Amino acid sequence: MKQIVKKTVLKNGITVLTDYMPHAYSVAVGVWIPRGSRHEAKDEYGLSHFYEHLVFKGTKNRSALEIARAVEDHGGNLEAYTTRQETGFYAQIERSHLPLAIDVIADMLMSPRMEKSEMEKERRVIIEEIHSYDDIPEEIVGDVFNAIHFKGCGIAHSITGTIKQVNSLTHRQMLKYREQVINEIPLLVCASGKVDHDALVRLCAEKFSRKKVNGSLPADTYKSSNSVKVVQKQDIAQSNLFWGMSFDRNLMDERGRCALSLFNVAMGAGMASRLFQKIREDKGLAYSVYSTADIYLDCTDWGVSLATEPHQLKTAMELSLNETRNFLKHGFRKGEYERTKANILGGMYLGADSPEKRVVRMAEQMLHLGEIRTMESTEKIIRSMPEDEVVSYVNRLFDAAKFSAAVIEPAGRKKTELDVDFF
Repeated sequence: MKQIVKKTVLKNGITVLTDYMPHAYSVAVGVWIPRGSRHEAKDEYGLSHFYEHLVFKGTKNRSALEIARAVEDHGGNLEAYTTRQETGFYAQIERSHLPLAIDVIADMLMSPRMEKSEMEKERRVIIEEIHSYDDIPEEIVGDVFNAIHFKGCGIAHSITGTIKQVNSLTHRQMLKYREQVINEIPLLVCASGKVDHDALVRLCAEKFSRKKVNGSLPADTYKSSNSVKVVQKQDIAQSNLFWGMSFDRNLMDERGRCALSLFNVAMGAGMASRLFQKIREDKGLAYSVYSTADIYLDCTDWGVSLATEPHQLKTAMELSLNETRNFLKHGFRKGEYERTKANILGGMYLGADSPEKRVVRMAEQMLHLGEIRTMESTEKIIRSMPEDEVVSYVNRLFDAAKFSAAVIEPAGRKKTELDVDFF
């Protein structure tokens, strides 16, 4: 699983990374802005996500329809997303059309029109998007967890912002952010596939020539607290739970990241995981139950999500806590460690065939880890890591972490009181 990764930093601060895949017919190429919702001021909540939408509405050179057709008319696809850490724009297309894909994305970021009338139309679209999330308790409970656990930190507020916050965003704020992207914020360009690195560097120097300044990255500030919150909501039938923890990234090196990944897969990253088998298969308490981990530049979080009947909530939560306690005390069960390693390595092998998965992996490593860890180096650590080292590492992380729990439950009943004894 050897990767050929090359890196060049242009004078204007743009970093160009390529992951060479000699047998690929397609390329995935994109531009990432190292700013997400966590970097927004209080009067800017939802701005990064709004910007992601608005650059698709037209540039000085292309209409919204021409942006869509430019890539799709060649069988490709153009994607975008906003997270708490970054905003990304990428395309997958037949490899001979790489220059076109870069031209389209650079055009969107360097020459967006940002017309006031288009902003007002898109504001309505984003409000509808927020309404759609309001119908998904699983989404709401995750936002409630972040709000209470990361209070005082940018991670606490939602990526889209609330309807009130989106309604308060101004055209002047959007134009200011456009200028920051063009002139200040350092951009990351990544490409995977049969890509000529030097040719891409020259192309980026041309297409991003408008960018003159090598700016600095937005500041990240991590804060967390122990907290519990129960919220009641109309028109839902189940209670939705998210409990979890976070810790400072300084506590976790590359071996620690692999250890956390092994722990997460064993606990709740599939149908064979402990949480799925215990809570869904053995007890029949939930349809949806899983664990998840997020890695930021300055912190990492891990948590458990599930939905169940209100009267079964405490039982399901205690089962998930007990499964976690059993791992921390006793480690992996017989044969579980080898199966978990095979799961992770198999997933890496499958993803290695996809330029899209590889380009997103590369970009997110730079933005969340600050460096590239090749699949080869990760594979080497996972294959050689002793079982007891994983258990010891996870215990150290849990010992240093802070814990919180959030619940969204049906209204019209006595509010659940959670007195949680974590670890």
